[in-house]
Amino acid sequence: MPYAITKDQYRDEWVVAFQRGETYLKDSVTREIMISGLNAKFALQGAAGRMTERGTNGLIPSRNRTDTQPTITLKEKHSKETQTGFNVFTAPANLREAMQNAGALTASREVDYTITDALATATNVYAGGTAQTLTYGKVVDELSALWQNNVMPGAEITCLWTPKAWARLLTFNQFLSADYVDAKPLAGLALDRPKMWLGAKHIMHTGLPGMGTATASNFIFAKPAVGYAIASGDIQVESGYNGEDDYSWDRATLYDGATILQQAGVLKVVTDDTAAFT
Repeated sequence: MPYAITKDQYRDEWVVAFQRGETYLKDSVTREIMISGLNAKFALQGAAGRMTERGTNGLIPSRNRTDTQPTITLKEKHSKETQTGFNVFTAPANLREAMQNAGALTASREVDYTITDALATATNVYAGGTAQTLTYGKVVDELSALWQNNVMPGAEITCLWTPKAWARLLTFNQFLSADYVDAKPLAGLALDRPKMWLGAKHIMHTGLPGMGTATASNFIFAKPAVGYAIASGDIQVESGYNGEDDYSWDRATLYDGATILQQAGVLKVVTDDTAAFT
């Protein structure tokens, strides 16, 4: 028989729940840092057509180019947590530290949510929105849809894939072979890290709409196609203690917004995340 009185030991450091805690996307879009104000206005230069010949009247025709000014309106976003002094005292590990970590991680994820929400408004959808099972040929064809809109690799193209779509890429020899990519394939923990391939940066992302369903949204876009505005200082993280009511608090604050500046530079690719692997 086991002895009637036993001893328990409690770990005094937090094991953090699985969650996204960094943003890759704010460096993949056209970012404007705002010192003050509500709206960020982007100056978008219109495309010029072909050259013309001198007219019969002896004059050179003037170009008819249209410049536009897309606008992003900042939104105020917060994540706040409070814990009583008793909860802090009785917690098995530093509860104030956990509160601050949670706030910072939440704010980092929100940056990506803001950008993916904007990407979800894309009007160009590959194959009319029919769910795809990715192949090497289809990925090349999807990229070519942007190339046809004069979006070249020099425009810093980014491909966002759900984990299932990313796993599909890992079945392509072309995605793993050093003959096609600069980074060593599967080196260390690089399996899930962004990599350059086919002239584009490929990123696995767990915050895409419909992830894990038969109609998951993936996005291919160029940096000049998406605008993102954020208040100077990026993410505000504050914490403190209220002595009158004996509670600790933590707050993360973000003022930001995003929009598609040029629809021609964004393509939504719907994939079937439920499709079996063979």
